[in-house]
Amino acid sequence: MTRKVGRIRDVAREAGLSTATISRVMNGAGNVSPETRKRVLDACSKLNYLPHPAARALSTAKTRTIAAIIPTIEHSIYAKYIAAIEQVLADRGYSLVLAISGADEESELQDARKLLGMGAQAFILSGGAHSPDLVALLGERGVPFVFTSIWDADSDAPIVGYDNGALAARAVAYLAGKGHRDVAVLHGPIAESDRTSARRSGAMEAAGDAMNLRFIETSLDVEGGRRAVETLFAERRDATAILCFSDILALGGYFALTHLGLSAPDDVSIMGFDNLDWSASIVPGLTTIDLPARLMGANVGAQLVDHLEEGAPIVSTELDGAIVERGSVAALIA
Repeated sequence: MTRKVGRIRDVAREAGLSTATISRVMNGAGNVSPETRKRVLDACSKLNYLPHPAARALSTAKTRTIAAIIPTIEHSIYAKYIAAIEQVLADRGYSLVLAISGADEESELQDARKLLGMGAQAFILSGGAHSPDLVALLGERGVPFVFTSIWDADSDAPIVGYDNGALAARAVAYLAGKGHRDVAVLHGPIAESDRTSARRSGAMEAAGDAMNLRFIETSLDVEGGRRAVETLFAERRDATAILCFSDILALGGYFALTHLGLSAPDDVSIMGFDNLDWSASIVPGLTTIDLPARLMGANVGAQLVDHLEEGAPIVSTELDGAIVERGSVAALIA
């Protein structure tokens, strides 16, 4: 038998409170005592009352929805990041809506327009390079937004992320400390990512004249890494280490070495970037840069909710990564 669904005035009568108080509790208002909140929730449970989301959004002009636009969902670094955002939002009574832009500014702009039409109250945007039209659109609407996965102390917009250039420089310095002077650097398309561009610049600055870096641009997937390493060894074999600006590319490099009858680190050292979940499980374990993806997602989610709920300022926050040493990088014998 279908259980009868109560109405808000029924809940008010059951709890002995006004309908305005019931609405404040349902909308997550902070000026409600724990005792009152419990009375309301108990009455809602008893009467099987659930507020209609669309009606609540119309009456409060708040959808309790935050949008994130990311370039891809295919890499697990984004999965960790998005999962952290969603958990924080769910804990605070908010929902996350996600769009995939394919690293295309026009697609990102169109996605933003659609998400605004759905009532998104704030936006999380990957990287710092976006269409001026997108930034203007959000500014005109008074919709807060945050850039992530990058760091720029001079940015006018709030940023929660890490210094890609500094982390790439740290990776190059690590390889130099192991005695490597000839290093092939694999990366995805520069034109599609300011994060990749920053890593390239940081690596070049760290190398200076003391190291020979050979940059190889390829598609940002396992096949791209495999193809790049096979091409590298077909053309020249003087590189003693391969630095990949993504663990995904490093995995492709592992496959290429196996196909060539070679191995890491006996024939060449390989270092990654991301510390994806599987990087500790492959053989040998991949030495890589651990990125604070989960911490970043939790931070940006919490800051946006605090801003929407309490008017708290969104504070630009620089997070740090770390080198995770495993077995894929060998020290050269002098």
